[in-house]
Amino acid sequence: MLVRYRADRAAVALVLAVFFIQCMLFFFSSGLTTWLAVLALMPVQVSCGAICHNHHHVNTFVRKPLNRLFECILYLQTGTSPLSWTLHHNIGHHKLYLDPENDPSPWQMADGSLMPRWRYVLINTLRIYPEIHQIGKRHPVLYRRFLRLLVLANLPLIAALLYDPRNALLVFVLPMVSMLFMLLDNTYGQHAGTGFEDHFHASRNVELKRYNLPSWNLGYHTAHHMLPGLHWSQLPELHEQIRHRIPEHLITENVLLQWEPARQQRDGLPS
Repeated sequence: MLVRYRADRAAVALVLAVFFIQCMLFFFSSGLTTWLAVLALMPVQVSCGAICHNHHHVNTFVRKPLNRLFECILYLQTGTSPLSWTLHHNIGHHKLYLDPENDPSPWQMADGSLMPRWRYVLINTLRIYPEIHQIGKRHPVLYRRFLRLLVLANLPLIAALLYDPRNALLVFVLPMVSMLFMLLDNTYGQHAGTGFEDHFHASRNVELKRYNLPSWNLGYHTAHHMLPGLHWSQLPELHEQIRHRIPEHLITENVLLQWEPARQQRDGLPS
């Protein structure tokens, strides 16, 4: 088998289908058609962002070269280059999200208050690659691999920009940048305004299928932070085991999770 888990076959098929559509748009589309198609594809690319997240926690393929190639394709859909999420998210956010002073994606203002959503998304998106550089200093071997793969992953993008700058910007560059903002926007909804005392108070969860199907079970976020190396398909089972320990206000039915921090603050709910 090429993939480690049978459940990942659908994820691979979706990523490859999006990549095929991107290539068709780049080579054979123009004008308003390209704009409309790119906009229509964006919600699917958000789902690819969740696949990218899960892949960096548990690599999809058995063989390393296939994993790196998969990450290069995902880079053209999500803006997260090979090994970038391993450094920023796995090593940075997961190890430090209960430590607001050192978390690479902090949601607090200097006085400890809730950072406005727009500020969080803007600042932390712009800080992604600088934070990777800072984290990389402490992991030089991994960081050197990241830099080599960053160069390789950008070669197709540079070639596309030289071949057709307009379509390269529309089909690849603009969605890649937009996806980075959307990924941080989602992270804001998962954590902003929660607690720091333990895993059970530090994440919001969504149990609805209409959220977890396109997000590949990211709604079970407390379970994910407890065992980040657990495959996404196994998170619902772990969530059921620990659900009684998660405060009820941190289990929401709002699929627009990024709106929850402000709503809960307005309603005076505890962290």
